[in-house]
Amino acid sequence: MSFLLPTSLTGRVCALIICVLLSVGGFRLWLSFHDAALLEGYVLLSEKTAAEAKAAEMERQRNAAALALEENRKRALADALIQQQAEAKQEQAIKDDNQNMDDGDYRWSDDDRRWLCEQRGEAYCRR
Repeated sequence: MSFLLPTSLTGRVCALIICVLLSVGGFRLWLSFHDAALLEGYVLLSEKTAAEAKAAEMERQRNAAALALEENRKRALADALIQQQAEAKQEQAIKDDNQNMDDGDYRWSDDDRRWLCEQRGEAYCRR
């Protein structure tokens, strides 16, 4: 059994150094695999968190766009109603102005109405 154990001081020191180097090397190898596994878990977790945040932001933007679209639709309807009321008042004023003429001659002709229609930007101005 003495052939397995070094008997000289130099042999014992060399054996001790080899054991320490093997222990340190083994620990470093284990640590590199352990760190890789941990980092992979952290990467997956961070990717998951980033994807969830992106999805939440996209949903927030979608909801904001839907609200803006609905508000725009309501304003467009209100503007159209106001425009329609203004046109009705204008037409009524034209009719009243034409009916209040004492001599029976109309102040507003069809050309005047057509010009007014074109000023409004309507596509088909006929009368």
